[in-house]
Amino acid sequence: MLQKNHFQRVIVTVSVLILIMMTQTSSSNAQNVELTMWTWKVFHVPGLQKVADAYEKSTGIKVTVNAYNPDDAYRTKLATAAQSGGLPDIVSYWSNGQWELAAAGKLVELTDKVDDKWKSNFLKGTYERGSVFAQTGSPSVESCQKDPKCTYKNIKAGQVFSVPLLAGQAYFVYGNKAILKDAGLDPTKVPATAEEWLTMMKTIKDKTGNAGLVTGVKNADVLQFWLFNPLLITSCGVKTYDNIYNGNDTFENPCAMKVLDWFANVAKEDLWMPGILSTDIDPADVAFSQGKAAFDIGGTYTLGFLVAQGMKPEDILSFAIPPLEGSVEKKLDVSAFSLIDVGVTTESKHQKEALDFIKYLTSPEAMATFALTTNDFPAVKLTADQVKSSPVLAGLVQSMADHSPFDDSKAQLLDDSTKILKIGLQKMITGDTTAADLAKEVQTANLAAWKTQGGSPAPIK
Repeated sequence: MLQKNHFQRVIVTVSVLILIMMTQTSSSNAQNVELTMWTWKVFHVPGLQKVADAYEKSTGIKVTVNAYNPDDAYRTKLATAAQSGGLPDIVSYWSNGQWELAAAGKLVELTDKVDDKWKSNFLKGTYERGSVFAQTGSPSVESCQKDPKCTYKNIKAGQVFSVPLLAGQAYFVYGNKAILKDAGLDPTKVPATAEEWLTMMKTIKDKTGNAGLVTGVKNADVLQFWLFNPLLITSCGVKTYDNIYNGNDTFENPCAMKVLDWFANVAKEDLWMPGILSTDIDPADVAFSQGKAAFDIGGTYTLGFLVAQGMKPEDILSFAIPPLEGSVEKKLDVSAFSLIDVGVTTESKHQKEALDFIKYLTSPEAMATFALTTNDFPAVKLTADQVKSSPVLAGLVQSMADHSPFDDSKAQLLDDSTKILKIGLQKMITGDTTAADLAKEVQTANLAAWKTQGGSPAPIK
């Protein structure tokens, strides 16, 4: 009996020693693992590295983040490394642009590795539209098969090689709180309507002499896509918005005229920053950061740029484009689309650890740290409370919705008529056209363009 007990004690002791040795070996192995991650966004590095440092404290695995800029230099760096076998363990890339790397066998397939729990971290639509290869749409299996130049015909519908890291959307306005305060306005109050916003700009111009509004008007797309369209879709509702663009309704519809009249009033009150027609997107953001205008139109991605120019997040107000009074949509719901994905390369010698890191990186806790460090918008669901130390970031989080009226839109914007609309919106700033004349001109051009196309699609009912 004594011998049996002694033997059992020996077995237990040996088992404990083996367990300790295994734990020490595992810890030692983790400490010997070093991962590298590449990006092209220089201002993302501090946020990514902060997350990486926290990961190292937790796991013993070191992750070093390197940035190569500008965009073209990064693309060249990746292409060269892919040919020479010098890719990092983890690579970030433009969402929906990763298919060429995947087709070349340079990214680890994640289709069966991203489970429902991990998927639930991401903002609605970002993973589905940016990381999962689609059957239809663009890019997709169908579009690739029709394109003789497509290089990823071997990618199948449903395959996944990366997950969303950064997301964003346009339709946002930033306000300079100091200018608002100087004008006697509440620097924390978001305008409920476009008319209230215009009144705020008039007050600022009268009380401080500052311009009311700036954005990259030199880029002809900006006025239409960042300002006109959000005002039009809220004013008219999705069905009428679609019918107008699809040639089954008219740009002279009262709901559309309200939008053009608002544009005319901004110009009439001389609220645009001087030289606005020669101002592109980045210079517009710089001008706003320098206090040359009270409001700046951009997107979620604008905030990080403004902070990089020296603005403090706490000095910036943010809100979505407000609807006109009496609009069908009482507010503009904004949904995100993925901008940057992150994946594991097949050249990594530590693919398991690299996958574990990107799973950690795309957790709400890690992405809250990243967002507060960089003031950029993650593709991961956050609460306003998680980023409450940055009110402007919290404002963006609160403004983001799972669904937007643009998600439902089936409008087909034809080049000939939209070109006239873009130029006309610019001409309204200088007073070279009126709301009524522009509506008539765009409507005539739109009907002609649809006739050339063979006729409008069926009306949206």
